[in-house]
Amino acid sequence: MEKTRIIIDTDIGDDVDDALAIALALRSPEIEVLGITTVYKNVEMRTQLVLDLLQVYQADDIPVPTGFGQPIRYAVDDSMLPHQCRFLDRRLPLNCDKDAVEFIIETVRENPDVVIVPIGPFTNIGMAVKLAPELMRGTRIVAMGGAFSAVYPEYNILCDPEAANIVINSHAKVEMIGLDVTTKCVLAKEDERLILEQTDPKAAYLSRLTQVWLETSKSKKITLHDPLTIAYLIEPELLTMEPEPVQIELEGTFTRGLTALCRTPFRQRTPYPDSVIQVAKDVRSQRMRDLLFERLFP
Repeated sequence: MEKTRIIIDTDIGDDVDDALAIALALRSPEIEVLGITTVYKNVEMRTQLVLDLLQVYQADDIPVPTGFGQPIRYAVDDSMLPHQCRFLDRRLPLNCDKDAVEFIIETVRENPDVVIVPIGPFTNIGMAVKLAPELMRGTRIVAMGGAFSAVYPEYNILCDPEAANIVINSHAKVEMIGLDVTTKCVLAKEDERLILEQTDPKAAYLSRLTQVWLETSKSKKITLHDPLTIAYLIEPELLTMEPEPVQIELEGTFTRGLTALCRTPFRQRTPYPDSVIQVAKDVRSQRMRDLLFERLFP
């Protein structure tokens, strides 16, 4: 079986879905993880959490380069400790001497078929495009981000709209999995109970992170935003994808970060953008839930 080789770009440490996505990739024989890069705010601690998770999953040979903590345009506080890093009681040695952007560029150059999977803000990917536009042109990018049927911005895009805009207009093969479908993949309370009762060391590690999320989250629920990107690579039939002309709103007072579908019939002077990407429109949510439990909590 030919594996899909991927780089995961993550802001792990806040919502538990990043850890679930990484674990799902590690537990899936259809996927080979070439590297996991960290992005946004306290990236040093996010890197430590990835290294810790990889050690638990006996996959610590996977490089974990640290990426940009600051978005392109507006500064953020990068000193705060991500919630799920609170229980880390050790500092693991870094296992990669490259930064995230350098690693992404070199990996794409050496492996043109690699799929980049951003499950956080797009800063690292946007900077890779800026530094190596011709190399990144045509690269497949399967990202969690956007809210294409909403009039509000989604978090990953809002954190760095400029980077998302660069990626959207890069002529890469972009596939976006947004809130339109991820919000249909919410675990039931019975599923939460099953996760929290796990005793296998790998599953119990995810249980611990899940408990932190449930204690600190305002939503008090587990939505499978990021795992859906990995599941889609395993079973593409999980999602219905359609092409859409998309642009990122950069200046709106209330809409900065909005993923705008540029298909109004009233546009007169500006032609439709050529940034047509694949957008997720529907999801087999029950199959998504079943796949997660088959792989991570059997």
